[in-house]
Amino acid sequence: MSKLKIFLVLLMCSACFAIPFKVETVREGSGDSIRAGQLIRVHYKSYVYLDSVRILAEKARLVDSLRVADSLRLANDFNSDQVAGVTKVDTTTLLDKSAKSKKKSKEESKAPVDTVAQVPAADSAAAPMTFVDSIAPASSDSRFRLFSESYPGGEPLEFTLGVGLVIQGWEKGLVGMKPGEIRKLYVPYQMGYGENSLEGVPEYSDLFFIVELVSADPPMEPDVFPKNVEGLKWREAAKGLKIYDEKVGGGKPAVVGSVLKTHYTGWLLSGRKFGSSKDMGKPLQVVMGAGKMIKGWEVGLEGMREGGVRWFRVSPAMGYGATAYSMIPSNSTLVFRVELVSSEVDEAVVANMDFFPDTTALTFENGPEGLRYAVIKQGEGEPAQKGNVAKVHYTGWLTNGYKFDSSRDRGQAFAFTLGAGRVIRGWELGVQGMLPGEKRILVVPPGLGYGARGAGPIPGGSTLIFAVEYLGE
Repeated sequence: MSKLKIFLVLLMCSACFAIPFKVETVREGSGDSIRAGQLIRVHYKSYVYLDSVRILAEKARLVDSLRVADSLRLANDFNSDQVAGVTKVDTTTLLDKSAKSKKKSKEESKAPVDTVAQVPAADSAAAPMTFVDSIAPASSDSRFRLFSESYPGGEPLEFTLGVGLVIQGWEKGLVGMKPGEIRKLYVPYQMGYGENSLEGVPEYSDLFFIVELVSADPPMEPDVFPKNVEGLKWREAAKGLKIYDEKVGGGKPAVVGSVLKTHYTGWLLSGRKFGSSKDMGKPLQVVMGAGKMIKGWEVGLEGMREGGVRWFRVSPAMGYGATAYSMIPSNSTLVFRVELVSSEVDEAVVANMDFFPDTTALTFENGPEGLRYAVIKQGEGEPAQKGNVAKVHYTGWLTNGYKFDSSRDRGQAFAFTLGAGRVIRGWELGVQGMLPGEKRILVVPPGLGYGARGAGPIPGGSTLIFAVEYLGE
């Protein structure tokens, strides 16, 4: 590479940063310093550093200069007076112009960034100035434009530090803060949003933040994989699931329809951790019986009470089966340590859920062609007939309780024309005659379902169970 090109590359690199990354504490806090993995709450003011626009223009000009340098090198290599449109380039003039342009750009933005903390002139009619107002850029400072802040809404931003939920400038700049502390962060675009743009923030924007640490939850002690996992006092809870109670809780039980908050850590049987709520700094929230958890969890949580700690050993059939995930190979046996933090029954959640029915407790009627159905909620109005567009909410299970589909999980009712052959035969027969508001449990034999071939997660030869609520046309 020619000396000219090396010079221009170095010049361009120096122009890539409108501001250097810098952290400045403007008010001290108290208590323990925060670290990665803690759940924290912050107030903030976010600004775009508008001098970046001039820097970008300089960068574009230098890119053009590099093209000129390449052409000059070719001209020298081939001893030609004219290559790629460049005729007898005067390298001294080129370097001169680059240096002058850079000097001019520096003069235009000569005010150093760390002098942006200006106190606006007092206005007796305005609201009392806060400390944060006093250290913020003045509204007359045209170099900075506010694009986001949390103070007006009153609610601080909550997130876990160190897990990639915020920009790199924050991940690095907030570590070590103490509650009550306020910092200024000067963040070059590479540590911000990079080449991406978002509302109020152009691409390649350098940023300036004022961040106040409101509070932080205590750091959580990580769970440790047992030295002898086989030596735990496992008991079989179901086929493919073993459990061990490290601590028996004494609070409210986990029942179907409960909103559960749990802390967990999951490992492969080899001891390699693949996930933990403690790394996120807050418990995982799940609804028992909603079909959102693996079968091992749905069954393993039964009987737990608040405050309890239980270990699960989950076979592939009760876990993710043959499906592979980034940290979990296919057909993996999994080990979990689960702490039940709280269990609350939410009636609104229960009202909008379908739960796997206890078919032994229902009174079934024999429908046509081997269909069986039980009415669990009466309706009223005109019955569904062939040719009607029937709108329903439904959930479908295999006979072992595995949920394979639900319109309620999507929050959107399903509509189909009765008699048009768009749904399985069991539905055509089972929905016909239903009244608006009526809810049925349908037991659909393979011949009225997906037959010997199956479909997706439904094995061939499966008897299916559906909860279907007819909403009308």
